[in-house]
Amino acid sequence: MNKLVKIGHEIHLISNFSDEKIKKNLEQQGIICWDLDIDRFSTNVFSNAKILIGFYILLNKIKPDLIHTITIKPNIIGGLISRMKTIPQVISVVGLGRVFLKENIVKKLVKFLYKVILYKNRNIQLIFEHSSDKDTLAGITAIDKSRLNVIDGAGIDTEKYAYAPEEESESTKVLFASRLLKSKGLELLVESIRKLKKEGIKIELSVAGIVDDEDPDRIPLNQVKSWTDEGLIHWLGTRNDVDVLLKKCNIMVLPTKYAEGIPRIILEACSIGRACIVGNMPGCQSIITNKVNGIVLKNHTIESLSDSLRFLVNNPIIRKDYGLKSSNLIKDKFSKEIVISKTIQVYQNALIKKT
Repeated sequence: MNKLVKIGHEIHLISNFSDEKIKKNLEQQGIICWDLDIDRFSTNVFSNAKILIGFYILLNKIKPDLIHTITIKPNIIGGLISRMKTIPQVISVVGLGRVFLKENIVKKLVKFLYKVILYKNRNIQLIFEHSSDKDTLAGITAIDKSRLNVIDGAGIDTEKYAYAPEEESESTKVLFASRLLKSKGLELLVESIRKLKKEGIKIELSVAGIVDDEDPDRIPLNQVKSWTDEGLIHWLGTRNDVDVLLKKCNIMVLPTKYAEGIPRIILEACSIGRACIVGNMPGCQSIITNKVNGIVLKNHTIESLSDSLRFLVNNPIIRKDYGLKSSNLIKDKFSKEIVISKTIQVYQNALIKKT
């Protein structure tokens, strides 16, 4: 958005701003912000109709030449309105989300609405973070394959997250930094750390993240405090200095089962040069190749994760080699300059193909 503002475009951002500081910071950068109350998890018809109407009213005020939506609910609501008003749209699919993990009425409804939005729509472009999601959504409905784009990740600032050698310490330091959701694998990681500590391995786990009280998949804060009291984790709370935390750790672990894009924290850890252990999910496999620049878990089990941690603890040379390879990969493929350039090209294609 900053680059588009700098070259003279007018950028409007519609979001549910829970933090006024974030909104003010964006406005200081020249972005026009609009607050819209969006309940992320509600399936209530009236609640979602209210969001749709609110979005429609804002679009009538803004009169955009192009709409870019991100995540399922904005994609669908924005998609229905943009199709009705024939406004070119870019849809970012940053992982299909938990909706696509279970066969139920919600998944059927979401697939139906995507069909309505995508079917022979010549005013639309889609951006995916990996090919697996692209193939899944392409199989739902008829859409020109030239409108499906894969752009690797969110784009990393390789100066802020520059390669840094590991700091020497008596124990191996592990970092988990993510939303505190069960599907992100923190419970599995804590139990793996418990197992390794019982074996006498010197290992420390630091946990940083956002406690999302609205998410039904959340790990309650009292559970986090219990792990802290047991000496299993160092609870760091919500942090805005992730680059500092990554430089202090030896291994970054995200044993996720969440249907997401490429996890940003893994991209950042790779850029700084930290070996990563990740869940066996397409987004993670887009950046980590097993036993080449990190470890992809075969199974989401305590045994599998503790074995992987033990291997990296006992093999620091291999661990550091993984980190160096990952850092070079980020520069070659996942830097913000590359991602921004590709995204702007998608915008241009969406506007050119307006019919």
